[in-house]
Amino acid sequence: MADRLELQDPGLPGVVTLGRYRYSYAHDVLGAHSHPGCVEVCFLARGRQRYRLGDRVYQLSGGDQFVTLPDEQHDSAGEPEDKGVLYWLIVRVRDSPLLYLDSTRRRQLTQALLGIPTRQFRAHPEAGFLLDDAIAQLSGQTSELARLQAAMSLAQFLVRTVTASASDQARPVSAVVERSRQYVAEHLGETITVPMLSRAVGLSPARLHAQFRQELGVPPGEFILRSKIEHARTLLGETDLPVTEIAHSLGFASTQYFATAFKRLTRTTPTACRHV
Repeated sequence: MADRLELQDPGLPGVVTLGRYRYSYAHDVLGAHSHPGCVEVCFLARGRQRYRLGDRVYQLSGGDQFVTLPDEQHDSAGEPEDKGVLYWLIVRVRDSPLLYLDSTRRRQLTQALLGIPTRQFRAHPEAGFLLDDAIAQLSGQTSELARLQAAMSLAQFLVRTVTASASDQARPVSAVVERSRQYVAEHLGETITVPMLSRAVGLSPARLHAQFRQELGVPPGEFILRSKIEHARTLLGETDLPVTEIAHSLGFASTQYFATAFKRLTRTTPTACRHV
């Protein structure tokens, strides 16, 4: 399923774009681009996503935000836009009105956005709610009152973005999730099920699922699959092993299933990956 909504120039002062996608499979690579005179704020509600800014690569998990400042070139580091739910908001911060704010409050907010101390951080718990509210108000027939409500929600979202960035909340990784990751890394050549993993780390499947969702943004079954595919990419790039042998060495029941899973997560085939 591919559900993508992008509101270009939605009729709010200073708002260039407000968008959201809900992807059930990986999409194309995000190429290098920038936003002159604008700040872009991304909120990854669910899933995982990689971005490159300058010479640094940021790996986002569900609940993270990512911010780029005016004219900064960024891309997805050669990786596809991943499955999950992602929102993005692009606003003008140079010599432009912003969300019906008076000049003093506009200046305070834009200066705070431009002074954000870290580019990746944990979002405020209401980030998704505020963005969904703005999207709902701006979709379909839009009244002046609806636009005002959307502007209020986006202003709150931006203020809470600044607050969250200042807190610089590091994503904690619990001991049980760390043990799970180590177990998967040590058993990549075997069939690993979620019940097997939960027994290995002493946690029920339901609790393990909740821990992975909270800390890594993906359920444990998907983490297992992604770990195998990532190792397959390494083997394809560094060895001459046949694709069939790589698939079997990682516990895939068939080459066809391996190829299907590989393309769903990487947007390319094992053979094409080998020749990159």
